[in-house]
Amino acid sequence: MKVVLDTNVLASGVFWGGTPLKILDLWRRQELQVLASESILDEYLRTIKRIAEKINRPDLYRAWALVLPSKLRLVSVKKSFRLCRDPNDNMFIDCAISGKARYIVTGDEDLLVLNQVMNVRILDAKRFLLLL
Repeated sequence: MKVVLDTNVLASGVFWGGTPLKILDLWRRQELQVLASESILDEYLRTIKRIAEKINRPDLYRAWALVLPSKLRLVSVKKSFRLCRDPNDNMFIDCAISGKARYIVTGDEDLLVLNQVMNVRILDAKRFLLLL
């Protein structure tokens, strides 16, 4: 199943566990295919680096900097949409539509309020796991 993870879900799973970590475990077990564009990958890496530096865990950044490019399915964005009230979040919609993802998993209200865009459902981590 193809999904796009918002940066907040990825970072929460990496650093704090809980429901987002369960989603990362599904990805690790290859039960999910996580899609990302180059801009999303860049944001993932910047965010992980910033948090890792803040909590003095450079090892986490180094590990994820190696894992992410090899485990993500990079999508070439074909069309840009301007649907989200936070323009920085449109890249998740663009990636999901271009990559034919079924879901965007996020904790961001600016995305969650959309509920669905074309064939892509937008869910928080807890609802996504319940759906599975």
